[in-house]
Amino acid sequence: MVLIYISENLISFMKSIINSIGVLGIVTVAILALTSTSNAYAHTNVVAGNVEIVVGWLNEPPVIGERNAIYFEFIRDGRPYAVDPSNLSIEVRYGNASKSIDIEPLEGKLGVYISPIIPTRTGTYSIYMKGSVAGNPVDASVLIEDVEGKGRISFPDVEGSDSADVAPRLQAALAELQRSIDSLSAKVDDLSMKVDEMEGSKSIQVESAYNYGMVGLGLGAAGVIVGVSAMIAKRSSSKK
Repeated sequence: MVLIYISENLISFMKSIINSIGVLGIVTVAILALTSTSNAYAHTNVVAGNVEIVVGWLNEPPVIGERNAIYFEFIRDGRPYAVDPSNLSIEVRYGNASKSIDIEPLEGKLGVYISPIIPTRTGTYSIYMKGSVAGNPVDASVLIEDVEGKGRISFPDVEGSDSADVAPRLQAALAELQRSIDSLSAKVDDLSMKVDEMEGSKSIQVESAYNYGMVGLGLGAAGVIVGVSAMIAKRSSSKK
């Protein structure tokens, strides 16, 4: 009875290990998937009476540290329309930071205006407009395409790029995983030896539990590795 009780506890212990590592793999994959995904917004249209305002970046995709401009196109009754910029108050916003900007006509493009800017952080930017256009009131805030790191368009890779950070992170994750596996394996071996000493005829139960546990450890490790590999593949494809 004592042996059976210990064996059942051992199996429960191994199942808890498998569940823990399985959850670790799932969480890792989810986190990597989330950190590898960015929201993107194309040019956004704002309607003010019979005037349509198209807002976005002049050069897309916008890249951190590269000179760019906020783009405004005004269309009235389906045709390009020249506006008086002084009738509009415009801000570019990032998180809690905001900056008032002035717009100027883009040479050779009727109804198109820009405001030069160098984005200094990756992430989501928004444009807030208030005032009037052709007598129509304007009060709108719109999201524009996310600013990205240089990795997407850089070639060849340079030191300090996102890809350069993957290798040490992967190595650290695998090292931590190996330490966890070694620790858990030692605990299982210790339990196996204790049960064998009590009754050798029941050792097959322990061996089965041990094998079951090792399969779980392997699946957990595979989950983590697949997650990290997915991150690497995602970042590599974004550079093409």
